[in-house]
Amino acid sequence: MSIQDKASDQHNPTVAEQDPAAHYKRLLAGPAASGGAEGPMDSGSAAAPDLSDGGIKDRVGAGRGELNRIVKQHLGDAPELHAIVEQITRQAETALHAVADDDTAALARPGTLTALEVIVRTDGSRPSFMVRNGEPDRSTSPIGNWTATLDDSAARLAEAVRCVGRIDDPSGAQGFQGTGILVGENVAMTNRHVLQAIATAQPDGSWKLKPGIAIDFGHEFRAVETAGRRKVTAVLFAGVDPINPIAIDHRKLDVALLALEPVAAGAKWPTLGLDISPDWGQAQSGVFICGYPGNPGFSEAPSLLEQLFRSTYGCKRVAPGLVTTTAVAMDDSPKHWTLGHDATTLGGNSGSVVMVIGREQATAGLHYGGRRSEPRENWCHVLGLALEQPGGVGGKTLKEILQQEGVSLVDRVLS
Repeated sequence: MSIQDKASDQHNPTVAEQDPAAHYKRLLAGPAASGGAEGPMDSGSAAAPDLSDGGIKDRVGAGRGELNRIVKQHLGDAPELHAIVEQITRQAETALHAVADDDTAALARPGTLTALEVIVRTDGSRPSFMVRNGEPDRSTSPIGNWTATLDDSAARLAEAVRCVGRIDDPSGAQGFQGTGILVGENVAMTNRHVLQAIATAQPDGSWKLKPGIAIDFGHEFRAVETAGRRKVTAVLFAGVDPINPIAIDHRKLDVALLALEPVAAGAKWPTLGLDISPDWGQAQSGVFICGYPGNPGFSEAPSLLEQLFRSTYGCKRVAPGLVTTTAVAMDDSPKHWTLGHDATTLGGNSGSVVMVIGREQATAGLHYGGRRSEPRENWCHVLGLALEQPGGVGGKTLKEILQQEGVSLVDRVLS
């Protein structure tokens, strides 16, 4: 299960840390209109958010109304959840005034950035949509300014969502351990730390799977429960080094490939290609993440957002966002294959697919963790920068195994 996270993250200060007011103004402005499928979204061309007293009041009021509607329509209309909505909106109003005033001191106070993180994930700035009948259900999250983006990507995104499944483990506390991506006819990609939860490494480098491990492409919230379910039969590739998901070391490759039982005779299921471009993740370019958030399992109290949506853990979601930090393609960098993004993950999302908006026919990144403290940031591997890495199963590189299994390798420059 993804740990979202107490990771020790050695990094240079991000824009969010250097100038939090500017960072949250960009988030609150929503996606630029729309900046192109692959190019950076130009934050300078996006309309500035209305942070006047009236604008803040309208934003908070609209957010409150939308969240209460979602609680009533989708979450059982529980009074305790409506109370959480009130907490979120009260805290957010104070935080939004701090952003409007560029009040660095106020933004540094405990709880202020937490409130901002919650509001941008509940007012439509960074939505997270439940998947219903194979498509993002736009009624399940405030949509903000993402309507045009979702409209433009609708057909490709629906096809991609079918390729994202939940790795079920009947012995696990939640019944599952993470997300898998169908990248080949009988091949699923996930994190090595997910593999560590479903299998035991053997002295010869092979893996022994626990009983009953399967991938299921359903598990939608109050919709399709099971779809295309298949057993996991073997491990094809695993990053060489064991992964500690609580103390993340970005130098370690958190990638695994799983073999699946063949599909039933005559059955067909779509697959996602793999984007081998090393430089797709330019700053502020748009991404979709799709996977199965779960309880992150921390000892500290869950956030308000986690409390609000905990009944949906284990169900498929789609969330849009932007690239926040680019990969540094140098072997001596501790993050040479890691990219940061700000899509909402609602807790654990291990193994989730990261797709470039406009190029949803391929997985460009593999989500593996994030920084839980504010300002939050999620991390994914840029797969094009990891292709030559050898695995602990047979010593072949990731690229060699992908080619061996007939996975479609897509280069955005050549295709």
